[in-house]
Amino acid sequence: MCPSEEITMRKSKKLVHQLERDPKKMVKSFSRSAAGRLLNKPHLLRPPPVLKSTISYLLNDVLTVTKVPFNVVYHFIDDRLSAVRQDATIQEVSNQDWMAILPPIIRFYAYSAYKCYEYDVNAFDTFLNTKHFHECILKLVKILLEDNNESTDELCSEMVSLLIVANLGDYSVLQQALPFILKKNVLIKKAVLLSVNILNGNFERLFKMYNQFPAVHQCVIGAQLPKLRKYILRSMCTAFNCKNNYFPISILTEILLHNTDQETTKECKHYCITVIDDKAELSKNSFNNDVDELRLKKTIEFSDNVSSMILNN
Repeated sequence: MCPSEEITMRKSKKLVHQLERDPKKMVKSFSRSAAGRLLNKPHLLRPPPVLKSTISYLLNDVLTVTKVPFNVVYHFIDDRLSAVRQDATIQEVSNQDWMAILPPIIRFYAYSAYKCYEYDVNAFDTFLNTKHFHECILKLVKILLEDNNESTDELCSEMVSLLIVANLGDYSVLQQALPFILKKNVLIKKAVLLSVNILNGNFERLFKMYNQFPAVHQCVIGAQLPKLRKYILRSMCTAFNCKNNYFPISILTEILLHNTDQETTKECKHYCITVIDDKAELSKNSFNNDVDELRLKKTIEFSDNVSSMILNN
């Protein structure tokens, strides 16, 4: 999984990561091309079977490590997966190989968006994670569009719908999905329906459809909840604006996809919405639009262990 000369170099410069103390399990790190440094030397490139086994090792063995903080595990895996993609790109691997390499990487970034949801920006870069997610999934969707084979229908269904729900209300993404809607796939249709409703301001569909999606889809939807919750509360404060008009917190909890009524109460107070006796007074005059979005994680029940979900075992 790691060229011998890199192992020697990193040992000499004390660049061995704490997650790869075993020399037999060191993984090639990502490096940029520089003057006098060539990345396309054949003996430095790992063939597709090795790249696939590397992905399996990272997402089976390393992802489940609990002795170090998850953000440390994330940064290590992210770097090594970037090196995997780099090797595959330099070798110009086949579309068939890309369809085996990219899906678990995409699911990893989707899961990380949820897992690191409440991390400080210094511990987890949401922007960079989203960037890597979109680089991978857009490349895969393009390949699936070119391939158009019945054997890839299940993968196509998962990835196209995942792209849509990761960008709820984004018209340009819906346009990219148009060629796949003709496949009459249920999951893609659900994703399109949800995104169109969000685009049109019909947020009711969100809490009605959320549990109809697989866990990995819920991960990327969950990452968008702070922004969506703020939109929903602001819209409701305008729609229900009336003195002494109180809305039950328990119903708001369902609409906002919170875990408990206490979280809903906290969110309402965050936006200066008055809460009295488990009811919120929805008033557009009291709603504070200037405060930052409140990041409260929606709990996801994973039916399988995370590694199995990501690797689709």
